[in-house]
Amino acid sequence: MPEHININGEIITPDNLSQWKTDRSGIEADLAAFLDEWFSDSPGITLQTSGSTGHPKIITANRESMRASARMTCDFFGLTTASSALLALPLRYIAGKMMVVRAIISGCRLIIQEPSSTPLANIKTKVDFIPMVPMQAITTLQQTNGKEQLSRARSILLGGGFIDPELSQALQHIPSQIFASYGMTETLSHIALRRVNGNEADEWYTPLPGIEISLTPAGTLQLSAPKLGIQHLMTNDIAKINAEGRFRILGRRDFVINSGGIKIQAEEVEQQLRSACKLNLIIVPAPHPVLGQCVALVWEGPTCAEAQLRQAIATLPERQRPRLIRHLKQLPLTATGKPDRRTAIDIISTTEL
Repeated sequence: MPEHININGEIITPDNLSQWKTDRSGIEADLAAFLDEWFSDSPGITLQTSGSTGHPKIITANRESMRASARMTCDFFGLTTASSALLALPLRYIAGKMMVVRAIISGCRLIIQEPSSTPLANIKTKVDFIPMVPMQAITTLQQTNGKEQLSRARSILLGGGFIDPELSQALQHIPSQIFASYGMTETLSHIALRRVNGNEADEWYTPLPGIEISLTPAGTLQLSAPKLGIQHLMTNDIAKINAEGRFRILGRRDFVINSGGIKIQAEEVEQQLRSACKLNLIIVPAPHPVLGQCVALVWEGPTCAEAQLRQAIATLPERQRPRLIRHLKQLPLTATGKPDRRTAIDIISTTEL
């Protein structure tokens, strides 16, 4: 049988795709467009990066590399023709597209629904696998039956954003296997995983089979994955590799603020402040006439929480304390739910010292 996919129990092949896609809208129309491209004779698959640290860009991926990536995930999570998987992520980006490829490779039943902040709310039966962004997990947990919703999935893959300690703690009591992923569009989704909940919870990522990691002289992570067509891909992620060949991400090189010669990792400051005041915020650099750069902050929340924020800031070392603070009704986010630092920097640029 030619390559095919099981969508909500219906088998779609290159032969009946044109009939199936008639009058589709929303995510189903996006799925039809991707399947058109996947089943076509085009030499590659078009992918768009999320633009979380720079301008979004278009790249072309090899089908065999995408198949190899899908096999790694299917093998790890045990996805087979007897499995079910839920897709509630946009199909514009790699996470959604790779879920479709995994369904094609494994033969699992793919349940599709419009992306929402609570993707499991209308799912009444168990599903074997669902990828989510942290924002979806947070919003789900805020629901009255949020823990019950998450428990409907045997395995949950969290990716595309920062998982703060408060979310990690809230997930400890969920019986599902919950993993955090490390990857990007250029690596065709994740190339390493770490357990978030349960007795195996860990801060160290384990590379999937066939993934080779090393550090550049600048201390950033470098990746090679022959099966994915990747050789010496240099990332901007500052990392530490242990004796077991596992790694931790310490922050991004392009998020380092050089304040008077002192290097400040924006994500570390964010994590400390989030833990102390429980507010959503973004740390970015701002120009300073003497120091070159200083720490700046944009945050969202009720204005009455500003005193709590400033108390948390006072506990930081002096050079890490934001010299510019801007309150927003809503933090800028990329289309994939990540902090939009470029927009935050633009906002801060209009704020005076």
